[in-house]
Amino acid sequence: MQNNLITSTQNPIIKSIVQLQKKKSVRKKENLFIVEGIKSVNEIPLSYNVKYYITTPHLTEEQVPALKTHKWFVVTDEIYKGLSETITPQGVMAVVEIPSIRLEDLKDEKQGFYLVLENLQDPGNLGTIIRTAHALGVKAVLLSKGSVDIYSPKVVRSTMGSLFHIPIIMDYEIEEYISYLKDNKCTIYATALEDAKPLFETHFMSPLAIVIGNEANGVSQYIKENADYKIMIPMPGGSESLNASIAASICIYEVMRQSTINLA
Repeated sequence: MQNNLITSTQNPIIKSIVQLQKKKSVRKKENLFIVEGIKSVNEIPLSYNVKYYITTPHLTEEQVPALKTHKWFVVTDEIYKGLSETITPQGVMAVVEIPSIRLEDLKDEKQGFYLVLENLQDPGNLGTIIRTAHALGVKAVLLSKGSVDIYSPKVVRSTMGSLFHIPIIMDYEIEEYISYLKDNKCTIYATALEDAKPLFETHFMSPLAIVIGNEANGVSQYIKENADYKIMIPMPGGSESLNASIAASICIYEVMRQSTINLA
């Protein structure tokens, strides 16, 4: 264990963390991101490379066992508040190396269930979707190029640790994902409002992928033309659309419900 005290905001480590919190370009260049909070930090798997931890003087090794064996730095409460992206900081964050997961790293499974997110822009939506996908057994999340940065502090925080437990592929064009899925005999279902079958009347066939589109515009014309089926969530209350994370959660749950019934 290495425990060093930092008392100045001009310290290079502090400056680096500030930049990692604020800028996607810095996270990409340094290949690092920030994980904050006791629960999320304790969720980091051993397979991830943690560069170092930052804590306040009040945090103990009992609260974060990894501190017993990893390098960490102590900062004052005032400095930590300046670094934190939360309203009520818990006094610990980790600087973590971004893992490299390529599309070809995914192994074909006959019962695979993929979730494709096309041009998603809201950090809260993305984090919630990842958390739901992890909870309900999605094999992998495929995030198209141009979407919100998965390693932004708000996304990482809203996943509540699920980020570490489901493969997330990013920075591929949507056409590359569809090609991969078709090559692996996946049935592709796209959410749409027109010429679509009601979700609860749809029989989902494995392996499969569900495509959730951009919050404002839905899925692209390319997806509409290349999906095997278009599905919609009935809304008898009269609303025109649902929040992207809510729509994704409903679709994921229905696939899980059907697979549970089929296995019974």
